[in-house]
Amino acid sequence: MVLRGKQLTVGFSQIGAESDWRLASSVSMEDTFSIDNGYNLIFDNGQQKQENQIKAIREFIDQGVDYIVLDPIVETGWTSSLREAKEAGIPVIIVDREVRLDDEDLYTAWLGSDFRLEGDRACAWLKDFLQESRQGEDIGILHVQGTPGSSAQIGRSEALFDAAEANGWNILQSVSGDFVQAKGKEVAEAALREYADRIKVIYCENDNMAYGVIEALQEAGIRPGTNLSGGEILVISFDSARKGLEYTMEGKIAVDTECNPMYGPALSRLILDLENGKTVEKKNYYDEEQFSAYEPVLAVTVEQKEYPVMIVSEDIIRERAY
Repeated sequence: MVLRGKQLTVGFSQIGAESDWRLASSVSMEDTFSIDNGYNLIFDNGQQKQENQIKAIREFIDQGVDYIVLDPIVETGWTSSLREAKEAGIPVIIVDREVRLDDEDLYTAWLGSDFRLEGDRACAWLKDFLQESRQGEDIGILHVQGTPGSSAQIGRSEALFDAAEANGWNILQSVSGDFVQAKGKEVAEAALREYADRIKVIYCENDNMAYGVIEALQEAGIRPGTNLSGGEILVISFDSARKGLEYTMEGKIAVDTECNPMYGPALSRLILDLENGKTVEKKNYYDEEQFSAYEPVLAVTVEQKEYPVMIVSEDIIRERAY
């Protein structure tokens, strides 16, 4: 959306550049909040450290920006800096991950994904797959978590914990891979040494960690796939980046639940609504898809609502923006 009549300065604190998803979200912001569209974007890379993001918020306040956009590395620890922004009269919009505050008036709105629903959909797919394929006995799960305390980690982890308890799945280990490919590989290598034949499913909380996990499996001579009785290990992932969908079509990732990083345009629309004096919702969720190459499971049900599972194709991959 193009801003008419005046230029707005937006300060954006990005978490870092740890994944393909994160890089795509940064590009979306830079493309949207351009000079041609009527914006001046001040971009700050937090380099995976909350203290850097807090420093950036305070610098944005000193620079007198019109809006502050924060993608928070973790949910807690933001009260002081956001209160300073509020006292300076600068609206703060949270994107992607969420914040946990006693006073929610310290930020104007949040825009992003329902991470718990993403996890619930992935676990519902696994339950349906195990029932349909009759491979549901003694399911040992390696749980490769994202950055501890981040909204994505919390939502996707809680979904798995609850599903494991409800379905009798055995979570062998929950270890953080920090959403990074190299750490995902390290976690998988260590777990394979310790648990050997007990791992049947690896639940990765983003695509980049799944790439590392798949690399570790292949180097160990283990095929990622859905034939558990034949010695394959089923890999679950999140993000649905182009490479993740390629792996899904090849059967290396069994199911990939979308987390859309392209929030620049939606964020611009929200800011324009605020500029025009409109009331905006406090929480604004994306509608997201789920992808697999396993055709027997074409839909999952979460809290009595049915969600389709898209069979991944070359056309879907070709049209992917990230």
